[in-house]
Amino acid sequence: MTLEGEPKYFPRMPGQQAEVMPGSSLAVVALLTEIVRERFRPSNELAWVWRENYTPGEDEENTPEEPRKLLIEPSFSENSEARNYRPAILIDKQDTIASKVAIGNFAGQQLHTGLRGFYSLATIPIDISVVSDRNGESAILADIVWFYLLAGREQIMHTFGMQDMENPVLSRTTPSDVDKRVWTTRITFTITLGLRWSTLPISPILNSIVLKYRRSGETDPDTFLLKQFIP
Repeated sequence: MTLEGEPKYFPRMPGQQAEVMPGSSLAVVALLTEIVRERFRPSNELAWVWRENYTPGEDEENTPEEPRKLLIEPSFSENSEARNYRPAILIDKQDTIASKVAIGNFAGQQLHTGLRGFYSLATIPIDISVVSDRNGESAILADIVWFYLLAGREQIMHTFGMQDMENPVLSRTTPSDVDKRVWTTRITFTITLGLRWSTLPISPILNSIVLKYRRSGETDPDTFLLKQFIP
């Protein structure tokens, strides 16, 4: 039996941190960020455009008469300038729940190595906020993103091996006052993803240490252990 530690169809994104496991909630947020960015590439010729450099140049006013630059980032971006940029699409997650589909999440074991495989279904609620200083702009941008995710739902699920992706829900546009009044429209849905991992038993390692200790002839365990580290 072959046990895989990472989801087969949920690849590691280019430049993704090694500490972030493919299929984790942070990886899902990164994936959705890239998916939404694709909708606003310059080639799509929308009234809004996403580029790597989201800051308007000195000769740009980011006015509605020309393609307005749009910020699309995970909502936990540490760049304060990015968080205050308008218009913006901020992608976040809520509490992630890993449910048991078997006792102890146990999926199988390789008898000759002791490798044990585990499986769980992770439920990841996604919350996308479309923020603008204009009521209509927030509503229109959110409508574009909402229908884009709704229409692409089946392809997204199959391409990245998701168990389920709920139909996105589009909220009404509401005002909020922070440093100035902004308008926010939210898109919410839940993704269910299978998580796989494996463990190696520690008992064979401990038994190996015990055998070495017995063969060494040492009567003091502390002396034996010190000799393993001090030449």
